[in-house]
Amino acid sequence: MNNTAASKKTHLTDKVVTDLPFAAPGARYEVYDASVPNFGVRVGPRSKTFILRRRAGGSRNSRRQTIGAFPDMDTIAARTQAGDWDEQARRGLDPAAARAAEAAAKAAKAAAELRKERSAFRQVMGDYIASLPSRDRNLNAVQDMAFLTRNFLNPDTNPWIDSPIHLVTDAGVASLIKQIKQRAPVQAYHALTHIKTFFGWAMDPDNRCQIGLERNPVADLTHRRLKLTVNDRTRVLEYEEVAAFLAAGTETPYPYGPCLRTLIETGQRSGAVKKMRWSQINFARKMWVMTSKGAEHHVPLSNRMIELLRSLRETLPAGHGDFVFSFTGGQTPIDKLSDLRLEKSAKAGGENGGGTQGRFERRMLEALDALWPGKNLDDWVWHDVRRTVRTHLEPITGREEVAEAAIGHSPTGIVRVYNLYKYRAEIRRAFNKWSELLHKIELGTCTLEEWEHDDGEDHGR
Repeated sequence: MNNTAASKKTHLTDKVVTDLPFAAPGARYEVYDASVPNFGVRVGPRSKTFILRRRAGGSRNSRRQTIGAFPDMDTIAARTQAGDWDEQARRGLDPAAARAAEAAAKAAKAAAELRKERSAFRQVMGDYIASLPSRDRNLNAVQDMAFLTRNFLNPDTNPWIDSPIHLVTDAGVASLIKQIKQRAPVQAYHALTHIKTFFGWAMDPDNRCQIGLERNPVADLTHRRLKLTVNDRTRVLEYEEVAAFLAAGTETPYPYGPCLRTLIETGQRSGAVKKMRWSQINFARKMWVMTSKGAEHHVPLSNRMIELLRSLRETLPAGHGDFVFSFTGGQTPIDKLSDLRLEKSAKAGGENGGGTQGRFERRMLEALDALWPGKNLDDWVWHDVRRTVRTHLEPITGREEVAEAAIGHSPTGIVRVYNLYKYRAEIRRAFNKWSELLHKIELGTCTLEEWEHDDGEDHGR
């Protein structure tokens, strides 16, 4: 279109603008409105944009100010906006500056609203819970997520759940912990540990700047101050209980049965055993290699453990995923072991004693009764199996540092810096002896002396 055509004025309507032909590639032209001075439409090769040309703020030169793109903005709305800006220009105001200030004010308000929403305790705790599975060395992420949700994200028990996090006080947290203590003292102890860890995470510079948290409200809250205590467990499984555990495990199908056998063979944490991967097993070196925080933890495996894993791998279908113990074809690990346990009422012969819940422990009770009629199975947890293994590794190895290394306990102090020997040969010998002892228990050929690691010597007495 020539310059003469470009300078013509017409009453702009949606139809007029629609009918304007697009400019040639690299060219632009403008058509101005006959009603509002300096209001027009700028046409390019692929776009049509409403504009206003005015001098503003005392400037001698006119500037082209963009109003909006057609057809996202219609002609009537654009003409109205142009009239408003024209009036501002007559008063010596800069419409562009006013528009920028208005946009900045809206953005600031939106940011404040977003920050307010994101800084609510409920939201921040939700973000923390969502981060747990990806945190290093968190083998109990699922349990921790459920614990935090149950104890801190319940609006019926937490009155400050929707308060901005910077308004949460130590008194409010202490009150909630005391409520938990009334119904479950041990749970209250762990609840304080968890909430202190959470606020430590929230105080990370990247996090606290986003949520407006300036101080840690629970920094001075301690377990002693709230009179929270947990007695250290000293429970280990006795001979008959280990025999019953092994018998019940043998009768329990995949994936639980082999998983529990791995638990008592290796003494590793239940969370790590549940998440064992085939890619972590080096069959040639008889080694299970786990990685955490960039560091590798090597677990030498006994000959029987390697045989168990090889046999298990042969039974799994082609295309099985990386997780050894899985209900989803190896795509995800088994989630929890609680379904294997009986409720206390069921142990005592109450309701639900014959259902599928707790089938493993029911079999364990039956096996124990056959070995020791009338013997009750004292309260136990999965971690007691790990403690049992560690207890027997001490006399088997004769060295505390080897027994500690076998179950993944790291050395402390200067030893951690200068003694980097891994005791792998000693650990493998110890696990082989422990595995042979378990096998004898299964066969019923384990003697009292072998169980008590009595070598027949007086050792100075």
